Amino acid sequence: MSSVSSGSPAWLAWGGVLLAGALWGGGALAAHAALASGMTPASLALARFALGWPLLWWWARRMASGGGGDSGARWSAQPWSVRRLVLGAGLAMALNVACWFMAIQAMGPALATVVAICCAPVFVALLAALLGQERLGRVRSAALLVAVAGTALVVLPVDASAGQLQWRGVAWGLASALSYAVVALCNARLPHTLPAARVAAWSMAAAAGGAVLAVAGSGFAWPQTLAGWLGAAYTGLVATGLAYLAFVAGTRRIGPTASVVGTLVEPLVAVLLAAWWLGEVLLWRQWLGGGLLCAAIASLALRRC
Repeated sequence: MSSVSSGSPAWLAWGGVLLAGALWGGGALAAHAALASGMTPASLALARFALGWPLLWWWARRMASGGGGDSGARWSAQPWSVRRLVLGAGLAMALNVACWFMAIQAMGPALATVVAICCAPVFVALLAALLGQERLGRVRSAALLVAVAGTALVVLPVDASAGQLQWRGVAWGLASALSYAVVALCNARLPHTLPAARVAAWSMAAAAGGAVLAVAGSGFAWPQTLAGWLGAAYTGLVATGLAYLAFVAGTRRIGPTASVVGTLVEPLVAVLLAAWWLGEVLLWRQWLGGGLLCAAIASLALRRC
């Protein structure tokens, strides 16, 4: 399976993956506002999927009514092999969010980001090679290493006291990265004939069901401020619904490893937005890391791996 095909569709797919990463990066600030307003991590996770799913479902129905889908794209018409992939992607998405928040609680957001985001593309590449979905060639391997190194330079905490490295936190971060890899691999194996909007809506429904189970024990915590409501709305409608649709559309064309490397722009966008919006100062290593990440993404986009 080649990572890129010639022609404009490949560039559109890369645009979708990069857009997803950028929207997720902006969602980091929105999620921070929602959590600061009194929402619990489980409540925010449920809000993300509950708000994102109706948007995806509306778009899927709109595409179908406009000639972008047919009866063969209905859930009831899908074989169990396709249903298992869709449900697996949705439940893995819910698990990814839950483990991510547990890692943050255990060792702080900075170190949790290093473990979860940097390990995800490594897991994707290794699993894709083991399952025979992709061949881990020299270009892909080099780009993967450069991208992970660049991302680590961007997100590594400046002060070691910003988070305490605990094995429990590392375990949750690795579980988050592994579940994210499952999401990418499941989407990459789905038939290209299925509309991306329908696939995203089905997976989001499964993720919302998983989030309901996670919040059932503690109860739902509503935002207490206008900023919290706006943050929750952006996180659900834009950073979840729209971003996941773009991610699904891109992953199925350029492959799981290249897709996850492309979405590593998420922490880079978050850092740049924090510098612009919050006045945080960027270090030289963050500029260097951003340059390495962009170079790795460009090498995957311009060459056939």
